[in-house]
Amino acid sequence: MAPNVEIVCDEKLDLGEGPHWDHKGGVLYYVDIFESSVFKYDPSTKKVNRVVVDKQNKTPVGFVIPVADTNNKFVIGYRNELAILTWDGISPDPTNVEVLVGVEPGTTNRFNDGKADPRGRLWAGTKAKYHPGEPEVRSGALYSLSKDGKTVKVHATDIGISNGLAWSSDFKTFYYIDSFNRAVDAFDYDIDSGETTNRRTVFDLIKNNVEGFPDGMTIDVEDKLWVATFGGSAIHRVDPVTGSLLQSVSLPAAKITSVAWGGPKLDELYVTSASRFDTEENRHAGRLFKVTGLGTSGGPGVPVKL
Repeated sequence: MAPNVEIVCDEKLDLGEGPHWDHKGGVLYYVDIFESSVFKYDPSTKKVNRVVVDKQNKTPVGFVIPVADTNNKFVIGYRNELAILTWDGISPDPTNVEVLVGVEPGTTNRFNDGKADPRGRLWAGTKAKYHPGEPEVRSGALYSLSKDGKTVKVHATDIGISNGLAWSSDFKTFYYIDSFNRAVDAFDYDIDSGETTNRRTVFDLIKNNVEGFPDGMTIDVEDKLWVATFGGSAIHRVDPVTGSLLQSVSLPAAKITSVAWGGPKLDELYVTSASRFDTEENRHAGRLFKVTGLGTSGGPGVPVKL
């Protein structure tokens, strides 16, 4: 059976990103970066709640991840800072925003994608300001956050656009995307220490004739990666062991930004998209999609442990 693509939220987002499935709550969280907004989508009611984190300055929010063992606290990428957002999931206004730590002061860089590893350790990376067609600037970095939330550790520098993150089922491999590389990289990973070594490319988009830039990413139960392509109108299932393209699913939007498994059986793939910089006639740009009938499943979003 062919995969089925469905629009689950018709609100047009500027730069939808960072889907995170909260399996305990049965809801999906995601962001609209430059609208400084966090969303909660409840599939059981089809209802979407939105909070604008910073109405006055529209501080970009790069990602949102729940804090473990809480009901109303989330770690967000807040321009070049990591912060705790307190939100009841209903109100259009936050209860509180508490900055944990900042990076790269004096720059216009901001946090982009972020995710917790299987132990709940937060990983997040930065990027410089970039508009399509401009020269690529590689001034970002990849960080992990200490368990007390007070310090960060740098794991990679000279990053263009820090993006997708995923871990293998045995926790021994960490997959990572710098979009400018048009590739997916892997590190050997020590889950106990959080150390990364032996960075190498495991999937090359250009060699596999995949259009667009690699963006967000997730992994399925068979340890195959699912990569969203910004400017490629598709998501792609790839084998990081052989470096081969296994499957592609087209979507009715050009700028596909990220993917996350969800649903009661974790076999529904939620997909975010963007309408930012759109010049083509594309009425579905910026929507939230759900893809079913993929014949596989994944894991829930991991909350951050602090």
